[in-house]
Amino acid sequence: MSWNARAGKAYTIQNEAAVALKTPATARPGTAFEAQVTVTATGRRAVPAAAVTLTVPQGWTVEPATRHLVAVAPGERRTAAFTVTPGPADGSRRAVLSTAVTGDSWKGAASAVLALEPCAPPESGSVLVAWDPQEGSTVADASGNGRNATVTGAAAYDATAPSGSGLVLDGTTYLTTADTTLGLVREATFAAEVKIAGSGYRRLFDSQRSGDPGTDGVLLDVTPSNTLRFIGAGVNVTLNTTLPTGRWIDLVVTLDRGGALTAYVNGERKATGQATSDGITGCTSRPLRFGADQGGGQRLSGGLDRAAIIARTLTADEVKNWRQLAF
Repeated sequence: MSWNARAGKAYTIQNEAAVALKTPATARPGTAFEAQVTVTATGRRAVPAAAVTLTVPQGWTVEPATRHLVAVAPGERRTAAFTVTPGPADGSRRAVLSTAVTGDSWKGAASAVLALEPCAPPESGSVLVAWDPQEGSTVADASGNGRNATVTGAAAYDATAPSGSGLVLDGTTYLTTADTTLGLVREATFAAEVKIAGSGYRRLFDSQRSGDPGTDGVLLDVTPSNTLRFIGAGVNVTLNTTLPTGRWIDLVVTLDRGGALTAYVNGERKATGQATSDGITGCTSRPLRFGADQGGGQRLSGGLDRAAIIARTLTADEVKNWRQLAF
């Protein structure tokens, strides 16, 4: 566990004591953690006994309500520990904790800022989903995560696809899983062998509620002008490269920990953009789809061969070999 290095700013009325608050660097809803308040006698005199309290955000709990520290001898320190349990996720990505220490003729305070994770992240580098449509109306998930997809519409296949078995997307056909969560995805690679046709907005990957500005889930789609759009990690970004249509292409989009987006077409870097460093909040359980939005609209015409999402930013060299990494 990493600890909050920003904790520890404090004041006293005597300048004879220092108060520090130590917490983990991150927290997530319902997962308890320990917060430590340390009093150090920095002067020549002992610091009198004191009562220690901890203030947490509304909806959080802290136990016990108060700790009592005995007097601290000069040059020594004493620590009071509290168990803090964050409340339900409310969309906040930061939380402030503060402590008050009150003794006979003195008082002190300190605060700490934590990053909030709305849900657990997937293991870094893990394959979140890997689809290779081959036949029939079910596409198995080769990642081992059980995100098998069902073909909605006619399940026809195109032997001219890169693998020899691409799913035909005729404007009524798309892939959808059962409800699933991706987790808090700090970095990701979205990859697909796809043929783009049709008009209007056309969905590629979609796990986002309709109309969301990028705070819940993620989507990649093709715009009416055949550019690429990313909505997730708190932003709506158009990656300004015109995608080839009517033929199979290898399309890869990466998101790194700093929020940088990079689009590759047939292994060539074509466009960049910027999201936030908060990552994709894939905490809500809903279907993961390819070729349609959550309402079944904005369907893609053309075709889909192999596709995957990987919880890591692939390098430019790795982008060319993403199939070997995903399958």
